[in-house]
Amino acid sequence: MLFGIEFFSAKFGYTYGTGGTVLFTNDGGDTWETHHFGSDTILLASFSDPTHGLFRTAPFLLYLDGSDSPHQVVQPADTLQRFAFTPFLAALSPEKMTAVLTEGPYSEGGFLATADGGKTWSFYDPPSTGIKDLLRVDGKYWATGHEVVGKDKPGGGYGVPMATYSDDGTHWTHTSNDIHPCHWQYCVICNTQGCLASGTLLVDFFHQATTYAAIPEGALTAKWAVAGQNICTINQSINCAALGRASNVEASPDVPLPHEQTLPRLGTKPPTGALRCVSCSLEPVFIDDKVQGRISVHIALQVGQDGMVEMANVEKSPSASLTEKIHDQVMTWLFEPPTKDGQPIRIKTESDIAVNVIRQK
Repeated sequence: MLFGIEFFSAKFGYTYGTGGTVLFTNDGGDTWETHHFGSDTILLASFSDPTHGLFRTAPFLLYLDGSDSPHQVVQPADTLQRFAFTPFLAALSPEKMTAVLTEGPYSEGGFLATADGGKTWSFYDPPSTGIKDLLRVDGKYWATGHEVVGKDKPGGGYGVPMATYSDDGTHWTHTSNDIHPCHWQYCVICNTQGCLASGTLLVDFFHQATTYAAIPEGALTAKWAVAGQNICTINQSINCAALGRASNVEASPDVPLPHEQTLPRLGTKPPTGALRCVSCSLEPVFIDDKVQGRISVHIALQVGQDGMVEMANVEKSPSASLTEKIHDQVMTWLFEPPTKDGQPIRIKTESDIAVNVIRQK
């Protein structure tokens, strides 16, 4: 099963997934060559060519330096132990690779970078900065998120949106393009076509002047792409809709950002058993208009032969809106395709899960 796909150039691209599998193309997707790097599921990857790149499995952060044998990133050891989450990776070239390291899925973090193909690694922790995305655009690293300014002034400062770019992953320059509309929820879940500022606003500040487009309300997920004047998103199927003109980019958004799955911390043992989760996260805090507190809900799932959730029931939830939010996120969970005696099967499972809820003011 394949989990991600990306093109580094018009000709070179790759896709990755279970069993340490990576498929490479050097002809724009006409043909693909299969490689295996161990047997663990590859959760996230970025390659500049078939023998240079950076990728994540559950236990390790690994890189290729020109051979078919991956090496584990082990230095600086104290940094990797403290910042054990790696939500984003980007390879600019065979020599330049960078990973975002954080202390937790929603904590501040920094950039672990190499400029010599993995021989040495350095960590830069920008002060008072939350990194929400890292990607490569037109030969540069770009990072988005937020930062706190004015910490030395009365009141302790305030948060503002952040978008920076870099040639090496260590020295970063703030963009001069307009990013003020990102201040409501920050600009995140990016690709080379822009970032989501909300569930209904697309912002592109990676190129010359900042551009905006209105996303119609609907089934937007964290897996999206733009083709011409249409935006397409993947959930249980592919849904596409026409982008519109953004009439008021400064308005408070009515539609929140879609939920984005998080990766396990470094050192996590690969899952075992018949049902092995690849990404099964929920929001750390749900917002509801009726209830508040730490609430236990009962979830029953049916996972299909392809590892996707076919059916989910959420029970014991105290409000209909909370039930809907949990259900929608559970339906995005992804598992390794289940098998029994080497044959694909469907699996039903259920469990109680505790969620944190705060009441909307």
